[in-house]
Amino acid sequence: MSGTRAKSFGDLLDELISDEALERVELGPTPTLQGDLLDQIERLQASNAPLFEPIARKAYGEPTLAPDVLEALDTLMPELSTDPHEIALELGIGGLHTAADLDRARRRFAFENHPDRLAPHLRERAATRMGIANGLIDTAKRTMAE
Repeated sequence: MSGTRAKSFGDLLDELISDEALERVELGPTPTLQGDLLDQIERLQASNAPLFEPIARKAYGEPTLAPDVLEALDTLMPELSTDPHEIALELGIGGLHTAADLDRARRRFAFENHPDRLAPHLRERAATRMGIANGLIDTAKRTMAE
């Protein structure tokens, strides 16, 4: 090996991507698409849509819970009061003194009480509670700003 210099990694890469190396590679014919691919996809979706609609409705529809499951959920869930005074106590508004504290209280309350996080039969009451809580927090923020 005397007289030959070891090639660096960079030298090897340069050699691999050189024009001369690319000319030695036989790529074959360039693939082509026959027809409009998007048109084909739309046609297939349109022809299959009626097949999937009932399955999708069943899979993503509102779950129905058996009466005994609803009863069990009700015993596990606390009473969802819509009394503004009780909601203010839950929020802890009396002890919050900055807008950032109020925003944190809003997020915490939403995390625990948002209608999307509760059983279907509790969602209407949860939406009412969220509206009351948002109103209380907005009022408290306006009062702070004055």
